[in-house]
Amino acid sequence: MKKHTHLLMFLSAFNFLCYAQQITLIDFGLNTEISAGNWNNVTDSSTLNSTTNLIDNSGINTGEILVLTDAFDNDLNGFGTLSPDVGLPFPASATRDSFFGESIEFTESTPSLEPTGGFTLSGLEAGKYYSFKIFASRMTNLNDNRETLYTITGNAGPQTAILNATNNTTNVAALFNITPNQSGEITIQAEKGPDNNASLDGIIYNFYYLGAIEMTKTDTILSTDSFSSTGAINIYPNPSSEMITISLSLKESAKVKMDIYDINGKFIKTIFNEDKPAGSFIQKWNSSSVASGLYILQINAGDKIYKTKLMLK
Repeated sequence: MKKHTHLLMFLSAFNFLCYAQQITLIDFGLNTEISAGNWNNVTDSSTLNSTTNLIDNSGINTGEILVLTDAFDNDLNGFGTLSPDVGLPFPASATRDSFFGESIEFTESTPSLEPTGGFTLSGLEAGKYYSFKIFASRMTNLNDNRETLYTITGNAGPQTAILNATNNTTNVAALFNITPNQSGEITIQAEKGPDNNASLDGIIYNFYYLGAIEMTKTDTILSTDSFSSTGAINIYPNPSSEMITISLSLKESAKVKMDIYDINGKFIKTIFNEDKPAGSFIQKWNSSSVASGLYILQINAGDKIYKTKLMLK
């Protein structure tokens, strides 16, 4: 009876993990710099009402749609970082390019003036909570401020966050627990931040940027601790046929232990068990010796426990 009770408790926890959280990854940028895998690549920055049907990070169609409702510049920024912090959930293909806009007319290939840019997310679930990490980067030798003000509006009104894209490799703007309006929509708008003084050739254009988004949908309010602004844990690829990379960012030193369990809660193996200092590190695991199927990765870091599903092919 005791084993049976433990199994039921584990399966209940597993079901919560599988269904209580959905992650959607969106890369805004060049059509020559596509993020591979289960990413949503949005490459049209200026055609109003262009749409993208979104998949989640398992490749499942979410029924959610991104609609461009406020155009960005016709041109795209291809000068973002090629070396994003390993703790971020964004690969170099997503951080190296972005949409952008400006507060006065700017001409690169074609004249453009887009003081704001944005889109609407539709098909969202009533009663669910949506949290966002937003990344943007513009590597430059200029000592200017290219901060962007992001405004995300749902049922309870607008929330705002600011991110400076200048030489950014580590920081994100984070906004939490936004519920859709009665039409199942959330809007996201980008514009120059209050201290933005971005210039080119002596002219202040107030360039602002939108590079990539990680959107997390939850059944309950997501704590800021579990949704770290440094992107605490990233696991890829998932599903995987062999080598899995686990990147972990610690706010403080901790004993870190990584265990694999099967769907029934049976312990399979420990893949990491060491003391680690504060900061980011990567652990790789060759899963080829484990049979294909659905597994649970449990990470213990100090007094915190993180669990997620792994699909081995």
